[in-house]
Amino acid sequence: MSLGLKKSRIAEILSLIVLSIITIIAIVNKQVSVFYIIYLFWFDELLKTIFDFLKSRFQNKNIIHLQRYKGLVKSRFFMLGIYLIFILVCFGILLDWNDSDIVIGNFEVFFFKNLWFNISVLGFLGREIVQYYYDDTIQPSAHNIVSKGMLTLHLSIILGVLLWFFFSKNWDNDIFNLSAYNSTLAILPFVIIKFVFEIMEINDRHKSVNTSSKL
Repeated sequence: MSLGLKKSRIAEILSLIVLSIITIIAIVNKQVSVFYIIYLFWFDELLKTIFDFLKSRFQNKNIIHLQRYKGLVKSRFFMLGIYLIFILVCFGILLDWNDSDIVIGNFEVFFFKNLWFNISVLGFLGREIVQYYYDDTIQPSAHNIVSKGMLTLHLSIILGVLLWFFFSKNWDNDIFNLSAYNSTLAILPFVIIKFVFEIMEINDRHKSVNTSSKL
């Protein structure tokens, strides 16, 4: 593995570790909502897509199937645009309509007024900058609409609705009386999904790079 690829992989792993630590700190400080975590995952995919677009413009000599690559980038932009509207309306407003404090907090996240969210985004940005300059192995299928990163977003949206339904119920049975832990219980599954799928994506991408380099 070249020095550039090693730096790229280190940046990916460090970004994931920073995300996990910052999210846990934010949970402890009660700065995280379901909108926060899903919008953060959305922003991660947006940054990946933006930098893939930049690669298609300025590093296109390394792209074998350039038109296919551009098509995948456009499809991801389109999908992310649809998701943004859904995430804002559904998770940003409707699901917490009866709790004005959470809705206000969601809009603080959206307008970059949440410190923990901003630090996480900067971690993503740093990872993409390192990859842009040190990783020239461009694969058209790496970040398509069914990539592991996008699958994380798909699953998070579905999970978000299910968790909201579960925790919004007034359970009579004391076994389900988890109100004191709702924030932690609602967010941790998202972090676990993100961590597992990101590790899988990092390993898959670097395995394919090593395979192609041996051919």
